[in-house]
Parts: sequence; C-alpha cells; structure tokens
Amino acid sequence: MKTLVTLALVFVFSFGQAQDTAVRAEKNRTDLYELKKPAVYKLKDQDFTFTPDATGIRIKKVENQKEVEFGQLRKTTDDGLYIMTSTLSDEVSFGRFDSMGNFRTLRYDSIKDSVLEDLFVVKGTGTIKDHKR
Repeated sequence: MKTLVTLALVFVFSFGQAQDTAVRAEKNRTDLYELKKPAVYKLKDQDFTFTPDATGIRIKKVENQKEVEFGQLRKTTDDGLYIMTSTLSDEVSFGRFDSMGNFRTLRYDSIKDSVLEDLFVVKGTGTIKDHKR
C-alpha cells in the first residue's frame, strides 16, 4: 500500500510539473518579438531592410546607392529561432529577435574555426530610403 501511495504522489507531482512547464513555455512563446512590418536595421556601418512576407523575412542592403537582395530569414521553431540564408554567399546563420526587436545571429567561420556573432540593431520602421543615415 505504501508503494502505491508513493507512486500516486510521484505521478501527481510529475503531472503538475509538466503542466507548469507547458504554461511557462506558452507564456515565453507569446513574449517573442515578431516583425510585422518593414524595419531598418544597422550592422556595423551597413543599413539593412527586413521585410516580412508570406515565406519569412526578406533582407536587403544598400550598395552603391541601391537596395540589393541580401538574404532571407525563415522561422524554424515555435521558440523564435530563425535560419538566415544569404543570396550573396553560401553562409548560413541562426538567430533570434530580442525583446527590443534587435536580431542576433550566430554563424560558424571555418577559417577561424570559431562561432561569430552579429547584432542587427533596429533603427526604425519603414525602408532604408525613408531614413536618413
């Protein structure tokens, strides 16, 4: 009988913990930043436009006074992880938006044999042409 009561308590405790974890995961999912309209970002001295579309988020940058395609963000998981592919190279990065809307990426550099981090800092909404540098 003691074993049965112990198993019942373990079951109740485990079920309660699982429910609490699920509730926390759902709450964190709703706290994620989601880009809903075009925004201008700065990486080092370069401006980029992040534009949401049906397949993800298109990224353009300014080169020689023109916007050129730079890459694409595609959401991979419900916890806000994106994969970033580039149209200019074969580099692949992974990243997330922080609570302020900045986008932080991590990518592997095979030459340096290290992981590099980039931070795209949000400047505002709109397109690059709408913002003064």
